[in-house]
Amino acid sequence: MLEGFELWTPPKPPEFEEDGMPYYEVIGTDAQIVQFPVRAGRKVMCFSGAMAYMSDGMDMDCKLAGFGKTFGRLAGGGSLFQLTYTNNTQKDGYIGMTPDYPGVIVPINMSVTGKVVALRDSFLCATVGLGDNMTEVGAGFNPASNAMAFCCSGMDFIVQTVENGEWAFLMAMGTVIKKTLKDGEQLLVDGNSILCFESSVTVDVRSVGSIAAICCGGEGIFNTELTGPGTIFLQSMSIDKLRLLFPPNTSSSGDADGGGGD
Repeated sequence: MLEGFELWTPPKPPEFEEDGMPYYEVIGTDAQIVQFPVRAGRKVMCFSGAMAYMSDGMDMDCKLAGFGKTFGRLAGGGSLFQLTYTNNTQKDGYIGMTPDYPGVIVPINMSVTGKVVALRDSFLCATVGLGDNMTEVGAGFNPASNAMAFCCSGMDFIVQTVENGEWAFLMAMGTVIKKTLKDGEQLLVDGNSILCFESSVTVDVRSVGSIAAICCGGEGIFNTELTGPGTIFLQSMSIDKLRLLFPPNTSSSGDADGGGGD
C-alpha cells in the first residue's frame, strides 16, 4: 500500500498469564462476533442490545451511571442504560457481542491509545479491568479548529468519545485502513469515511476547488482536513453512507400502498 497506510487487521489479543487463553476472539469475516472468556469475578461492559449469547452464571447489572454520563452517552449515540455482565460463578464463563449492523469489529487497546474521537453509534463493548477499570463512553463537540470546520466538515456536531479502560471494541463497515499522521501532516478525507481518530488529531476543512468541481465533482463544497499527530481509522462503507443509499420513506401512511382514496 501507499507509504503510511496500513490495511487494518485485528491485533493479537493479550493472553491470561495462567493458561495463555486470549482476552477476546473476533469470529467471522462480515457481521462479526466478539467472544470473551470471562474469568470468575471478571466483567464485560456494553450498551443495550449488544449481547448475543452467554454462559450460565453471567449476571447483568443495568445502570444509568449518573445524569452527566448518561446524557453524554445518549448524545454520543449510546443507549440510555450501561450494561455490565459479571461472572459470579467459580468457573470460567463466556459472552458474545454483536454489532447493530453488518460489519467488522475493531478492537482498540485503550491503555496505549488513550482517548479517541469516533463517529456516533460506533461503540460496541469493552472489557473491564481489575479494580473496575472501566472504559468511559461519552460525547463531545466536533473537534473542529474553527466555526467553518465545525459546520462543514461532514462530521456530526456531537461525536462519541471513548477513553480509559482496557480494550474497547468499535463497529465499522467494509474495509478498515489506518494511518498514523506525523506532527503537522495533513490528510483530506470524506467525513463519512471516518471511523475514529486519536484526540490529538485536529479537524479543519478545505475547499474542493473550482465552481465546476463544487457543482459536478460529487464531493460537496469542502473536504475534511485531518492534521496530526495521531492515528486515524477509515472505513470504506460507513453506516452513514449506507443510510444515504436507503433514505427513509417519507410518504404518508395513506399512500403506503401507492394508491389514492376512493
